[in-house]
This record gives sequence, C-alpha cells and structure tokens, in this order.
Amino acid sequence: MMKTIIIDDEHHCVGYLQVLVQQHCPSVQVVATAGNGVEGLSVIRQHAPELVFLDIEMPIMNGFRMLEELGDVDFQLIFTTAYDRYALRAFKFSALDYLLKPIDPLELKNAVARSQKLPPIDPQQLVLLKNHLHQNDPVLSNKIAIPSLEGFTFLNLDDIVTCEAESNYTKIHLANGKQMLISRTLGDVEDTLEGKGFFRAHKQFLINLKHIEKYMKGDGGYVVMSNNQTVSIARSRREDFMLLFGRM
Repeated sequence: MMKTIIIDDEHHCVGYLQVLVQQHCPSVQVVATAGNGVEGLSVIRQHAPELVFLDIEMPIMNGFRMLEELGDVDFQLIFTTAYDRYALRAFKFSALDYLLKPIDPLELKNAVARSQKLPPIDPQQLVLLKNHLHQNDPVLSNKIAIPSLEGFTFLNLDDIVTCEAESNYTKIHLANGKQMLISRTLGDVEDTLEGKGFFRAHKQFLINLKHIEKYMKGDGGYVVMSNNQTVSIARSRREDFMLLFGRM
C-alpha cells in the first residue's frame, strides 16, 4: 500500500478526496490528513509518506512555504487546486502533477498511476512552479522541465527550435543540434507553450518564431529554421502566420 497524506484547508475537499481514494485507488492508503502547512509538516515527519496530495493556498502556512520548511521532498506530490486553466500551465512547465477541483475520479486514478512511475521530485521543479504561478523571475519564467527516465532536464525556451509530432510522443529539436523525445502529444506541448512565442505550423510541427531564418513562398509556403529544418506552413494556418510574421 502507498502511504498517503492529504493536506488541504477545505475539510469537505479532504473528505471527498478520501472517499474517492478509497473507492478508486486500492493501492493507496490515506494515513493522515492536515488542514494547513504547519499540521502538514508534523504529519509528514511522523508518517514518512510516499505520496502527498497538497493544496497550495492555505492559511497559516501555504503549500510552498511548507515544502520550503520541509527541505528534501522524498515523496511524490500531486497538487489539488482550483487555479484557472491559464495558471494550470505552470504545472505543465514544471512537470508536476495536479488535480483540478472538483476532482474527477478517472483523473485521480491516472494521477496516482503516474506518481508510481515518476522519478523523484527535483527541487528546481518546485522553484519553477512557484515562479510560473507568480511570475517572480523572468529567467525562470523562460524555463520548462522535461521529464525523462533518469530524472528531469530543464530547458530554456529559447533553445527549442521546433517540436515535432511522433504519434503520442513529441520530438524536441534544440538549437545545439540535439533532440529529445518526450511522452507528451504535440497538442499538449502546444497548450503548455501557448503565449510563449511558438506557432503551430501544421499538424506535425510547432515552431519557435525566434528561430525562423527565412520564409519561402514556393511549394505552398515554408520556413527555414535556424537549424536548417524546413517546415511547411499549412494552408489553413498561412494567414495567421503572416499576421504574426508581419509583427516580428
């Protein structure tokens, strides 16, 4: 059984999550709950959990402050949050899992299953999450965490030239010539990078506008990227692209 703690100041949310876990996650055992970060520190130190469901906004001590006080995070984290969909992008940037309130049973099952396969949390992920939620540091706001079997790679967005769809995976082409294959669809990557200077050229490619070297009108229209990749611009995307291109 996976020893688990729920930390949330909304008592009805704690009770609801406990019921869902009991009904849908037989491998999970809730050993304690807490209503704020101070109580959370106490029960974590007492029970040494393998998984913690954590709300961020809490009185007395919020979730971030609690994690800072705790130091090493040697358990898996699933954030439970009521943030809007734009703020949720911060969790994707940080490669940290979350459940949107009210919690859906299927999403809970999937999140628990993922938590059992993920590598240990890197402290930099928490720094990235906090910064993306509150936009404190422009340098960190330009970083994204990419999970791998070994751990996490932290990339500067400016180093990404293109993202290429490969079935349910995405291949990231970097400015230094390296490539990374990640287990996320291109649509998911596009959603994460929305508003960060990337453009969906067609169904196979997402391109970084900063890395465009040329736009060629021949062959239906295509761009040459800084790494010499050529990417076609879909007919349905051409007008939107030219509007962006004119503002560059």
